[in-house]
Amino acid sequence: MSNEVKLNTKKILTLRTSNCWSQEELASASGLSVRTIQRVEKSGVASLETTKALSSVFGVTPLELQTVSTFENMSLGFIIKYAWLVAFALSSVFFGLWIVDILIPTLKGANFDQQYELHGNFRYLYFGGLSFFAGFLLLVFNVSWEHTSKKKLIGASRSQA
Repeated sequence: MSNEVKLNTKKILTLRTSNCWSQEELASASGLSVRTIQRVEKSGVASLETTKALSSVFGVTPLELQTVSTFENMSLGFIIKYAWLVAFALSSVFFGLWIVDILIPTLKGANFDQQYELHGNFRYLYFGGLSFFAGFLLLVFNVSWEHTSKKKLIGASRSQA
């Protein structure tokens, strides 16, 4: 088992600057060397003891200083960003099935009522409508999520300036 911990360099830098500390002041407060602080802020790799010292100085848990798996962030972001597209694709498939199963045979002269009973009482049309509505809601959620994220970034950059 490795004794090294991967830390979130942005979080450490943010915590240090929010306390208005230089690297030297953080080193003094934590009992670490300046070189250790520089290395941690650059590479994000630290020993368990260094992680504990930094978390104690910042008043957070060691877990809060660690990086979250990039895969977890990527997959959540991917789902949020593209779930609406999947829902719209599903609605296209269901509407296409409705056209193929009911509309085309009816236009070719088949009995509409018979087609209606044969293919489950418009289940494709219902599923298509539901998935279209879900896609629309997910798209609205995605746009608001992106807007909120950009506002947070703009607000954070203005507060640092």
